[in-house]
This record gives sequence, C-alpha cells and structure tokens, in this order.
Amino acid sequence: MGEALFNPDYDWNFETVPQTHVSQRNLPANRGKMLGGSSGLNFMIYQRGSAQDYNAWGQLGIGGGWDWDGLLPYFLRTETVTPGPAGALGFRGQAGESDEFEGRSGPLAIQYNNFYSPIETPYATAMQSFGVPFNPDPDSGNSTGLFNCAAAVDIKTGNRSYSAVEYFLANEARSNLVVLQGAQATKINLTPGRSAIATGVQFVVNGTTFTANATTEVILSAGAFQSPQLLELSGIGSPTVLEKFGIPVIVSNPNVGENLQDHTNVASQFQLNDPTLPNTSLLNTNETFKEQQEALYLDDHTGIFTYTVSDISFHPMQQFFTPEEMTELISELQTEVAAANLSSWQHQQFEIQLAELQAGEVGQMELAFFAGDISGTALPVGTEIVEILNFGSRHFSRGSVHIGSADPLAAPLIDPNYLQFTIDKQVVVRGAQIARNLTQTAPMASFIKTPVSPAANVTTEDDFEQFVLANLATEWHPVGTASLGPEGAGGVVSENLIVYGTSNLRVVDASVIPLQIAAHIQATVYAVAEKVYIFYINV
Repeated sequence: MGEALFNPDYDWNFETVPQTHVSQRNLPANRGKMLGGSSGLNFMIYQRGSAQDYNAWGQLGIGGGWDWDGLLPYFLRTETVTPGPAGALGFRGQAGESDEFEGRSGPLAIQYNNFYSPIETPYATAMQSFGVPFNPDPDSGNSTGLFNCAAAVDIKTGNRSYSAVEYFLANEARSNLVVLQGAQATKINLTPGRSAIATGVQFVVNGTTFTANATTEVILSAGAFQSPQLLELSGIGSPTVLEKFGIPVIVSNPNVGENLQDHTNVASQFQLNDPTLPNTSLLNTNETFKEQQEALYLDDHTGIFTYTVSDISFHPMQQFFTPEEMTELISELQTEVAAANLSSWQHQQFEIQLAELQAGEVGQMELAFFAGDISGTALPVGTEIVEILNFGSRHFSRGSVHIGSADPLAAPLIDPNYLQFTIDKQVVVRGAQIARNLTQTAPMASFIKTPVSPAANVTTEDDFEQFVLANLATEWHPVGTASLGPEGAGGVVSENLIVYGTSNLRVVDASVIPLQIAAHIQATVYAVAEKVYIFYINV
C-alpha cells in the first residue's frame, strides 16, 4: 500500500491550486491511472458510513432510494466478507461475523488482518480509556467508536481485491467489452437539443484522436476530478467557465465542478522503545525479519505483507471537545457561514451537517493506528516508528474542480478549499493533540520512546496548529462535483444518475455523492455502481 503513489505509470499526480487557508500550499491530489482507477491505488481500507451519513442524502430532496435502506442491499451485493480472527485487538468475538450486514457472495473479497503488531491492542486499550467505546459491528449502520477494520484483500491470495481483478478480469472475455489502455477520453460528443444526446466519446492515443460511437448511452466514470472536467470540455457546465475557453454551451449548469468535499489527513509519528518490535519500518532495516515475512506471504499469504490498517475509530466532536468549546466553535461557524458567499444548496447541506454535529450522530474525526511508517519518511537506521493518522471526516469546507484550459490533456484546476471554516481546522488540530496524548497513556506509553513528528517541543495549541498547516494532506476521498440533487437546485445528475439536460449520459463515480460521509469511500462507490446498474441499467 502506498507503493504506487506518485508513480506516473499508475498515478495522475494531480495537485491542488494554492490552498488559501493552508499556508498557500499546493497539496498532492493523487488519482489512480491504472485499470481499476483509484481502487488500485488506495490503502484498501473497506468500511461503510453510519446510516445517517446516507439518510442525509434523502434530506437533500434526493429520492430513488439513495439512503441507508436503499443502499444496504448493494453494499452486501459487492462483497464476500471473511470474518476476522477471534480476539483481535483485545476484544471478544470476530469482526465481520454478521450475516445480516456482511455480504457473503459478492465479487470483492474482503478480509481482516492476520498480522497484528504487538502495539495494536495497547493502542485500542488506551483509546478506550479516553471513553471511546469498541464497536463490534460498524457495518450495521453505526460506524462511530473503535473497531477492527476490514480490508479489500483476498484471504486466498494475500493480494489486493479491486475492480480491475474482481470485475474486469472476471468479465474480460465478454464479446461486448473492450478496454483500451493508454487511451485518454477528451470529449463526449453531444447532439444539442432540448435533451442533448450523447453520440459517442473522443479519445486520444499517442497524439491521434479517435471516436467511439454510442448507440445506447455513455457512462462517465472518471472520478471526482476528471468527470466534471470532461463534462465541461463537452459543453456541460457554467457558461462563465465554458465561454472563457471558447467551448460552446450545450447544457448550462453552474453546479458542474462545484460542491467538492474531501477528507483531510495529518500523520503523527512516534519512535518505538524497542527497535525490534514487528512493524513495517522493520522491513527496511532487518533483513531476517523481511525474509521471514516474505516466506509467510509466499507460503500461505499471511504476515506483514498483507497488513493494512486495523485500529480505526470515528468520533463525534463531543468525545474530545467540551460543551463550552462546542458552543464557541458552532457560534464561530455560524458567523463565518453568514459572511461567506454560499449557494442555497450549500446552506441546505450545512443545516443538515450542523444538526448532525450537534446531535453527535456521525463521526467528525477519524483516528487510525499504523504499525510502521506509512509516510515514507527518511529516518536514521534503527529508528523504528509507528504512526497515528487523524482525519477530518465531515468538513464544512467546500471547493471546486474546473477546467483551466480548453486543452483536454491539461490537468483540471482542483481547489478543495481546505480549512475554509475554523471548525474544520480545529478538528484536525485536536486530532494531532489526541494522537500525542494516546502515546502518553498506559498501556501504549510503555512502547513509545519519543514523538518524532511533531517533535516533543511541540506542546501548545499554536504549535500544533502550525504543525497541521505545514503537514495537512488529503485522505484521497474527493466527492460531490457532479452531485446527485434536484435539478436547478444543486444537482448535476438525477436519481438515475443521468446528467440533467441529456437523455443518455450517465455519471457513475464518487463525484455523484452529494454530501460527504464519515467513512473511507470505496465501499460506497462500489454500492453506488451496483445500485445504478441493477436498478436503472440492467432492466
């Protein structure tokens, strides 16, 4: 995991425009470029949000079963879950054992870790001492609390389970399926009219443009960055944007490319007392350990080479903020929202988010423990570290993705507008402070020698804020830029994911998610695709 990031063979290597509220930094915005897209690039974490994460979509006026009850059958349809080992992380029972909430016959092989670092259970115990409950079944509609997280890894092979293997390879012999590698889509051909008709797609191979004709429909699945880019290049979007680059307007919709939401990521690193403690960093410094783990992987597909993040928790703000702090932050948010130039669609979303925040119904912060160095930091030989990652899960900030050129091969202008509101910043600052506090809490404290990043001399609120501004990154979960929603009131696609103003152009990817969820998004994207296929296409 993480090995393919920034490799141009596998990664589009996008980056954001300078982030106004993050020290004007240009942040990496990695996206999968291989077969399977970002499902081949991600860190394989596989989980759902809480029921309210999805029910909030219905509160936005979106019908068609785009809520928890409407999506659950398609979560189940995608997966074959193998329950985890009993007693993992110090808790009784097996993760993933509920037949009601775990799929048993879908294409994606989902498993739980077979390798657990000796520090995983102490971390879980320290987390519980902070009043965070253990959640034995986060797939049941409540994903808050601490849980043993599943991964998109096939227990039979020890390999990543993702769309290129489980969906494409399983169907590549079909006579009506052709995949063109090295071909970049550049435009959807549209016949203008009261309801524009998609007649095909232009694509470029080695500088030569070709056209694939469509007789039924065109499905756009280029992700939250490139789907709105292709819509705009094809004449669907805000006239202000299109006319700037000489693109004829076929469907006027100013919501295309707007409503970008993402999760943020800040990693804190801590040096271990015992440099021989099994963790991923040890693979780089202990050849014997590496050979042992390679043998385990090759012999029976177990060991550290199949390891992903296990200790994951989602937290309402009330777990880590006092009532007085909550009152002050909410008041400040309302003042900032009133002063911002927001659309009615954004105001509607914010009202839902604010009610959820006040009720403590969904996670606003995520914490995750990683037994090793997931960030690839250059450290002195013999310095073994672990990381605690903290993420902003339900940020109020909204950004955009738009073309910056009529050149279809140019990267889009990506502006997540991270930390637009003070409350978003405070969530990740507090997360970094909690990470530090966890390592000073028994029994985890006995394993930690010293903080590495931020250093031990980072102690004050201002110190941690400066650390966050210098180290904030994406969690690679962009959504919302071709949003489900009412026509003329925020939506780009209807409940059947057909683009408004067209009769046969459909978007099926993370860009249609209207309101961010407190979860890693890949399981939800698969469920969206299964739902639209079964309910609207395979009829």
